[in-house]
Amino acid sequence: MTNIKKQISETLKWKKHPSYCAAKLNITEKQYIKLKKQLLQERKKQKKKQKYLEQVSNDSNVTETIDLENGTGKLSGTFNHEPKSAEEIISLLKIDTNKWKLYQYWNKKMGDHWRVSALISQIKNPEQKLFENLLKNWVPRKYKISNLPFRNKFTNDPHCAVISLQDIHFGKEGNDTIDKDFEDTVKNLVQRAHAIHHIEKMYFVVGGDLINMDTFSGTTTGGTPLDNCMGATEAYVQAFDAMHWAITYIKSFCEELVIVYVPGNHDRLSSFHLAHALSESIECNSITWDVSYEERKVHVWKDNFNAFEHGDKRSKNNPLIFASEYPKQWGATTNRTLFKGHIHTDRKVEYMTSNETAGFIEKTLPSLGKADYYHHSNKFTGNRRSGKLEIQHPTMGNICVLTYQAL
Repeated sequence: MTNIKKQISETLKWKKHPSYCAAKLNITEKQYIKLKKQLLQERKKQKKKQKYLEQVSNDSNVTETIDLENGTGKLSGTFNHEPKSAEEIISLLKIDTNKWKLYQYWNKKMGDHWRVSALISQIKNPEQKLFENLLKNWVPRKYKISNLPFRNKFTNDPHCAVISLQDIHFGKEGNDTIDKDFEDTVKNLVQRAHAIHHIEKMYFVVGGDLINMDTFSGTTTGGTPLDNCMGATEAYVQAFDAMHWAITYIKSFCEELVIVYVPGNHDRLSSFHLAHALSESIECNSITWDVSYEERKVHVWKDNFNAFEHGDKRSKNNPLIFASEYPKQWGATTNRTLFKGHIHTDRKVEYMTSNETAGFIEKTLPSLGKADYYHHSNKFTGNRRSGKLEIQHPTMGNICVLTYQAL
């Protein structure tokens, strides 16, 4: 039988019809087909065995299974003692540390001997290490901005300006023109402010639901489904380009620009990444980057206490919260204002004290974003799409509020 199988094996090279091969071997065609099928099945089993069974080393009792595609492997061996360290495991299993890294091992007593097993992973090639080192030493190229702003021809009296355009919602359904609306708003407000005042410092808020979604599935950070007009990455790029332009533009109209990042409930992670990326891509000595992740922030200019938050965490004791968390800033100022958004409504609440007309003013600012299905279904309609810029005097506080209404 062995001899006939060898002959059949030879006929496979002929690539002839079974009747021809059977006649040459002096057997029936039916017998030839049956024996040929048996031979092919045996070959298949042998190949499968060679592929999946462990490869046994000729000079040791160590067996190994290597997955070259994933760069992982398993080694096993039996020894007359229990190894006590990773170094001893590497020596006993003869692991080539130039190619493989030991990342897990275990020992099991089997009667009079120990069975030692280890998992290994392939060490990255030199090109990958070179790329990693390159990334570690990589310094991003920054867009340089001139420190010299346009000078106001009519006055040198220093003033402060606050422009907080929260709730823009790049990527939201119906917001197809939001990039143009945002640009028109910034140009209008900043030019009007600069025309009548010398802006010593400008606060520009980035974040606060800048992007409509925070996940690839188009939901908020918390997983709430949304109506979007584009994907998450497209919305991020559109928002980044808009903020990059706005910062470079606004800086031309003030001596010092302070970028204040405020996280929103829609885009907590994406907006933080965006704010950080902006700080790494723009270089200017007269720009201050407050892009740390904090729910509430406070900046003081002269006698003005300017607080910032998104407003999704509603609280009736905001004056107490800010007075407790920022006691030095609170005690050193008399004009105190909280700028927030979230509800897309223009609203102002004044907290009165016995000695002051306005001990703390809470301003909820409007939104440039258009209403989507959620707003229509919940009857959140009728609010004007607008942006505001507040101008502050060193001692008198708020002296002017400029408004631009989007069409």
